[in-house]
Amino acid sequence: MTLKTVALVALVGSLAATTACDSLGQAMTAHTDVVARAGGHELSVERAASLLAANPQIPAQPDVVNAVANLWVDYILLATAAAQDSTMRNIKLDAVIEPVAEQEVVFKLREKVLQIDTVLTDDELRQMFEQSGTGLQVRARHILLRVPSDATPQQRDSVIALAQQIRQRASAGEDFAKLAGEYGQDGTRETGGDLGFFGRNQMVKPFEDAAFALQPGQISDLVETPFGLHIIKLEERRTPKFEDFRDSFLAEAKQQRIAEAEEAYVKGLTDPMNIQVEAGAYEIMRDMANNAEKPLRGRAANRVLVKYKGGDFNASDFQKFLRRIPAQTRVQIPPRSDDELKQLLENLTRNEILIAEASRQGLDVPQTRIDSVKTDLYEQLSLIVQQVGLNNVQPQQGETKEQAIERRVVALIEATVKGEQEMIPLGSLSYQLRDQFGGEIFERSIPAVVAKLEAGRPTQQGLPGSGQPMPQPMPGTPPAPPAGSGQ
Repeated sequence: MTLKTVALVALVGSLAATTACDSLGQAMTAHTDVVARAGGHELSVERAASLLAANPQIPAQPDVVNAVANLWVDYILLATAAAQDSTMRNIKLDAVIEPVAEQEVVFKLREKVLQIDTVLTDDELRQMFEQSGTGLQVRARHILLRVPSDATPQQRDSVIALAQQIRQRASAGEDFAKLAGEYGQDGTRETGGDLGFFGRNQMVKPFEDAAFALQPGQISDLVETPFGLHIIKLEERRTPKFEDFRDSFLAEAKQQRIAEAEEAYVKGLTDPMNIQVEAGAYEIMRDMANNAEKPLRGRAANRVLVKYKGGDFNASDFQKFLRRIPAQTRVQIPPRSDDELKQLLENLTRNEILIAEASRQGLDVPQTRIDSVKTDLYEQLSLIVQQVGLNNVQPQQGETKEQAIERRVVALIEATVKGEQEMIPLGSLSYQLRDQFGGEIFERSIPAVVAKLEAGRPTQQGLPGSGQPMPQPMPGTPPAPPAGSGQ
């Protein structure tokens, strides 16, 4: 975990089972025919279904309904803010700016505490180059015997026995290429198992390690990879010239020294704090990643996920992280293993410790820098509003301003559903708009939208032989949100 990595975690950088009061409150305030509310507007089940019905190829699925409902909330609130102030400066950006400030103070800490000697003589650099094997390539042949994933122990033993016999024959001097042509079970059997030249990180690690450990003419022991059992013969080693790689290797060597120094500093700072992940933290993380839009209240917000000397990292801190990262990154969290989630939690905690250390040392971001980032974001928001036609929305005859805003947003979403318009995702700004102007999704109403959408479609749509196209994902994947938004 380097300082640079920690800073990036800060930049990229709910509970499904919230308190009973939360569930009861939603039940009391949400009607079953309302999918979402935002800034005094309501998205009905009927309206949501009609929006999705604009494209008959869109699947009638809860996640699609949820995505459309969230777009509706975000852009109703954005249009509402624009109607109040065309410069968008009525939107509070502190939560959006925070990860930028955190990143910069960690970089300042890095510059202050690390004194790294990156001067290297050519002799030192040449020695490091030769030891690293940078640019080295090998040419190898292999014989692959596959082991079925559902193989019984007896079947597996049979494959191993055959592989050992083939290896013994090759080691005794039989033509390796002919053996590969006879026994190989992949496409290389046609070329005698020849894999050509390859460098580091081009093969799966067990295969690479075995191949690079051989000298020309040598044959490996059996090597197991996800593809099966391999017997490898090394044909050639192609050693690069130091002069051809000197400049690029020098840059890599300097970066390695910096990374090692950063890692040593972070370890020295955080190890004495005895970071300990609390029992049940991983399931809480998974639940929160699936429900990042839901507000945390009461004890749920203060649930400790990690304890360390002098502090803790709680559910509220984790939700802040979740709201900074893109949705496509967030959905990758629940399926992760406990070990991977443990590493994420520990990294986030180390990041928190580093930010606190930077503050302790009096490091901060000048207000002029904060103001500059805010100005850039306001300008980008104004540009987005103009691009989608939400600036200066005027009521038609008989309309109120609110009705005009809703008409325009509905038209935008309908065009997006049809693939005619791209709406930019608002990232972490979405949560700020909801906190400031009020917005929420009522998941209990989503199945009603799915049912209504299905009821309005031909029963055989999308079935093989029906002549109808299979449902496709919603077209028009939006581009990235504004720079500096933390997404």
